[in-house]
Amino acid sequence: MRKFDLVVVGAGISSGSLVYNLLKQGFTGSILVLERGDKVAYGPTAFSAGGFRNLWTTEINQQLCTKAIGLLKSFQDDMGVSCGFNQSGYLFTYYAKTWEKIPAAAEIWAKNCVNFELLTPEQIEAKIPGMKCGIDHMDPEVAEFLEFQPIVGGVFGKDCGAFDPSQAAVGYFERAMDFKARPTLQLNTEVLKVTFDGARATGLVVKDANGVEETIQAGVVALCCGPWINELLRRSGCPESDLTPIISQKRMMFITDFPGAPNEDKRWHDIPLTIIDQGIYFKNESGNLMIGKARKDEPDSFDTTFEPDYYRDEVNLPMQERIPSTAVCKLKAGWGGLYDTNTADHNAIVGWHDEHPGLLLQVGYSGHGAMESPAVGIGLAELILTGKYQTIDCTPLRWSRFREGALVHEKIVI
Repeated sequence: MRKFDLVVVGAGISSGSLVYNLLKQGFTGSILVLERGDKVAYGPTAFSAGGFRNLWTTEINQQLCTKAIGLLKSFQDDMGVSCGFNQSGYLFTYYAKTWEKIPAAAEIWAKNCVNFELLTPEQIEAKIPGMKCGIDHMDPEVAEFLEFQPIVGGVFGKDCGAFDPSQAAVGYFERAMDFKARPTLQLNTEVLKVTFDGARATGLVVKDANGVEETIQAGVVALCCGPWINELLRRSGCPESDLTPIISQKRMMFITDFPGAPNEDKRWHDIPLTIIDQGIYFKNESGNLMIGKARKDEPDSFDTTFEPDYYRDEVNLPMQERIPSTAVCKLKAGWGGLYDTNTADHNAIVGWHDEHPGLLLQVGYSGHGAMESPAVGIGLAELILTGKYQTIDCTPLRWSRFREGALVHEKIVI
């Protein structure tokens, strides 16, 4: 029977950050990383839009993302691998009712030294060529059908932007292999269950590509398995009270062409990641547009079927009404991925599982795992090695907060 000091489930950016930072901080034990796919960044990491921002109203999210932005900015120099870091900014746009809440959020951002700017409709239109913040240009019936209102202001995060989480994950694992205590990476392996001795996690039962089952012993079991967390805990015999408030939700991304526009107006090459009506977000992607929009009430499912009709029926019309020049955009490609959505407060669950010693969690990011896990990995490495967080106190994201009623809620949903 094989035995490791640490066994990590999943080989995405979150586990890559954990493993690399653990070794960097001096961990000399044996590490096994298990991945169900055939490569690093096979799962949700590969399908992320890769946005990063520190425009949050909770201290823990601001701290983690500000730290991560610094890490990503120097990633190529530090790791020798490009992560596609592009600090082009984030632009949130608002209707009048929500805009009234922004001054309170702005006070929090200013207090925490977040680099931001409040924009007028005219300034928004200057950043996004062809965008019209008003609704006078729209057919009144269409505007009513779409429930459009005038955009009265925007928040521009100057330090925000986008990167390639897959490349970052690869970089973490490549550099982890440079340490003397290099980890073992085992692909094409399904984790069937976590094993316990009483309440304590002791290892896992896995099945390889040939269908051969094996029990592996572990000093620490780290679950970085995203939306599969509850399914795995149930298979392991854990009661419902030991599970997480996480569901699996499909999120789709769409790549469209944009004939003429980027060449006619060079500002398109430098647009920030922008969020407009109905939660539609978009950014420049090598001369094309990458566009996303979360479907309301997406069911709890592991389905990742790509639905081109969703773009045509739910995304294209509101997009072209707000930015008429995008009417010429045609769908070129797209994909479906999964969010591990924390239904309780939409924030990550990290740290030890209070009911199961030896079981470490890093799940429930609800769409901001790519931007937070570079910093969370540092904290979890500290927790394993020293018993406490040192760089950033991630205690607010503990598993026990749900039963304690200490949820981490953003004061403004942005």
